[in-house]
Amino acid sequence: MKLEVIALLGFAAAFLMSWLVQPHFRNLGFLTEIVDHPGYRRAHREPVPRTGGMAIFISFFCALFFLEHVILDTRLPWSWLGILSGAGLAILALGVGDDRFGIHAEKKLYGQLVVIVGLMLFGQRLDTVTLPLVGTIALGGWAWPFTLMWYLGFINSMNLIDGLDGLASGISILASATLVVLSMAVNEMYSTLFAATLCGGTVAFFYWNVSKRKIFLGDSGSMWMGLVLASLMLNLSQTTPIQLPMLLAPMIVPIWDTGTTIVRRYRRRTSIFQADDFHLHHRLLRLGFSPAGATLCLLLVTMGTTVFALSDFLGVAWLGLPAMGLWMLAAQLGAQRHLQNRRHGLDLFSEVSYALGLDDRLDKLTGRIEQDVADIIDLQAERQRVARLKAGMREATTGSLAVDPESPDAVRPPSKDTY
Repeated sequence: MKLEVIALLGFAAAFLMSWLVQPHFRNLGFLTEIVDHPGYRRAHREPVPRTGGMAIFISFFCALFFLEHVILDTRLPWSWLGILSGAGLAILALGVGDDRFGIHAEKKLYGQLVVIVGLMLFGQRLDTVTLPLVGTIALGGWAWPFTLMWYLGFINSMNLIDGLDGLASGISILASATLVVLSMAVNEMYSTLFAATLCGGTVAFFYWNVSKRKIFLGDSGSMWMGLVLASLMLNLSQTTPIQLPMLLAPMIVPIWDTGTTIVRRYRRRTSIFQADDFHLHHRLLRLGFSPAGATLCLLLVTMGTTVFALSDFLGVAWLGLPAMGLWMLAAQLGAQRHLQNRRHGLDLFSEVSYALGLDDRLDKLTGRIEQDVADIIDLQAERQRVARLKAGMREATTGSLAVDPESPDAVRPPSKDTY
């Protein structure tokens, strides 16, 4: 059977299963009180179940079991899948405990370490890495600490970036789709099937995540997503030498966000485990982006970086053109915000440095350092509602739609006027 057909079957089976079970797991979240309540770091205004990751987990393994016994004429490597499912159940249990009862981040880290050490003892180690201009390097004894950092990085970066609807799941879709392309290029059937199955289950979740009947990944889902992506990429890199930048290209946003978060908390002399609302997506919100706009901008950056990396891996030079186009679309979204913000004394370089997490001085300039993300989103929504009412009144009186020159969600510096 062709790899394209295998990928399509895996995607379709997981998509259908995830689509069907997501509403039931949403109800389960309400029944068990595994819900995310509104807070100062939250973009939603009502409780939302945090059980979407469980649904993807169930769909992933059920789809593989169904395909093996009903459609595919081959046995899947359940010895490896058993290790992955055991580690996945452990990380899910850790996440569910945090979602339901709240676990201190330091204790959660200890739980992650136990799961990762178990994986390494069962042979899931990064024994070799392939780097540009250097080639394949055998890590030897360094494989243990490198593997530890590999899994910790994926698990926690996906957990940290899960702050807006569709952001973490969108990155997971792009990462798993990239793995499908890479696996097909090197003729790896199992990796193709597993990545396509993960992609299908996550795409179904993405719909429910951005719909009115919301459901969240939760810490259980985001950590499991990081674990399975790390395992799939590690397994593929050990069977076929694929350069490390190519593997990490879809994770550029979570990696950058995690790195700047560590540096920011060190500069502020706060605990690395203390949560805040100054991640990349939070910064875009403070610059005037809507939640959907911030998500779209970060996903465009991820897509552009991934396509650019694929152009080199596949030897298809023209793929650099759509990669540049995706980056330019993200830049255009930023430029539209800057056109509104510069009228209030904000320069481009300060905004870019702030958005990238390199400089926090913009908070003092705008006076938004004391404002929570939830308050900013509420303020944006109210201003957009007022702007639509004004536009409707102008259209009714003049017969044409007029645009208010004062954008409803532009950043303004502090003043005596009500902001």
